[in-house]
Amino acid sequence: MKRVLPYLSLMLILTILSAGCGAAGEEVITPDTLLANGVTHMAALPGFQFQISQEGPLIFLDPDKAVQFNDATGYYVSPDKAMTTVTISALGMLTEITVISLQEIQWATNPLTGIYQELPEEYLFKPTQYLDPEAGFFPSLGDGLADLVLVGEEELENIPGLTLTHLSGTLPGEVILEISKGLISIESMQGDLWMDTSTNEVHRVVLSDTSVGDDASSVWTFDFWSFGTIIPITAP
Repeated sequence: MKRVLPYLSLMLILTILSAGCGAAGEEVITPDTLLANGVTHMAALPGFQFQISQEGPLIFLDPDKAVQFNDATGYYVSPDKAMTTVTISALGMLTEITVISLQEIQWATNPLTGIYQELPEEYLFKPTQYLDPEAGFFPSLGDGLADLVLVGEEELENIPGLTLTHLSGTLPGEVILEISKGLISIESMQGDLWMDTSTNEVHRVVLSDTSVGDDASSVWTFDFWSFGTIIPITAP
């Protein structure tokens, strides 16, 4: 009996030490790790649907400030195709146009005739550049979103029942310009991201500028769904 007790004590100590070493060796999941997982997954997808909306100061898509941006909904097919319905204000009318983007060329339907016309290079709405898997929205977000914190677990109003992880951080002006390809020119913004950590799918990103007061702030919302979906997109 005297020999059994020291043996049992030794086994108990070894068990405790082994459990402690195992816990210490586990990977710690940080907000930065979650963000990296999300943006890497999104950049690797063959396609998805997206919506871009904006609240705040007027945003114009052309140098003459004749075409005002309201929102856009479309399909993205990696790496360089998109078909988007864009709501604009032009010629005193609120209307929708369809924009087809293939590589560096874009065509849009004329608001009056519905006939496709090639868009000039200076036209600022460029979804294939925004969503480029190597230099677009998600890689830039992954590299530039700083001071990242885990806000908590939340549901979005448009997808009830799905609990998402909410991350928040800040984006400097140069990253914002890169993400938007010149469409958004703000010194810094707060960036909020909602993702499903079980799939690494990013469902929403919100960029908010509150540096000049809530009344004049600019808020951009990017929603994503139909992950992995692709459709045929060809020149008009």
